[in-house]
Amino acid sequence: MSDSRCHFSDTTLSTPAENLALDESLLYQINQQDSRGCLRIWEIDQYAVILGSSNQVAENVNQSACQQDRIPVLRRCTGGGTVLLGPGCFIYSLFLRITAEQHLAGIEATTREILNRISGTLNRLRPELNVEVRGISDLTVEGHKFSGNSQRWLTTTLLHHGTILYDFDLDRIPRYLTSPEREPEYRSQRDHLEFVTNYDISPTLLRDSLIETWQAIEPEPELPLERVQQLVQEKYETEHWNLRR
Repeated sequence: MSDSRCHFSDTTLSTPAENLALDESLLYQINQQDSRGCLRIWEIDQYAVILGSSNQVAENVNQSACQQDRIPVLRRCTGGGTVLLGPGCFIYSLFLRITAEQHLAGIEATTREILNRISGTLNRLRPELNVEVRGISDLTVEGHKFSGNSQRWLTTTLLHHGTILYDFDLDRIPRYLTSPEREPEYRSQRDHLEFVTNYDISPTLLRDSLIETWQAIEPEPELPLERVQQLVQEKYETEHWNLRR
């Protein structure tokens, strides 16, 4: 994975659907233009359930609670499990150029490489917490998950989605999410509140440390906002995409 500088964006659009569409649009734009990668950091001010690209709604979501509380249920373009986003959840989207060797190594190896760099950064900031990479794509403290991650690959570019819970209302997770359809072995069938935790750090410090880790010092790229609105209308706000079986 290249250590060259990448662009930085801290643009957060108005709705969860628009933010998901922006990530997909940037992925295709970077891949097509053969341009530098990008680190995008964002956080939404409303709660939203976000399914992984292949997750089943019925097996992951408490639909009645979501309908009662008007919590949108959306689907992202990356894999991984279903998550609840909202205030106190720091979100990072990494768009990285990938080589033929990394294609051969595969998603698990590249995910591990990215998470090792991020855990190294966090352990320099808070060494007493001893962040570990567990399962395929989790960051944990004392066996409790605070970060989930997922990816999507194109020919020369990958999108890595990651979340870090730092001041999240954890009690909302079991209200809107059921037990996951797949879980890592280290979870040991623990329920959400036994398994998930917040990582005590300021979002400003997280932002600055990830900028340094990924050398995200290039100006924000031109954002494909017309494509974003097209994707929102045709995909990210449609039941066909979000609730498909």
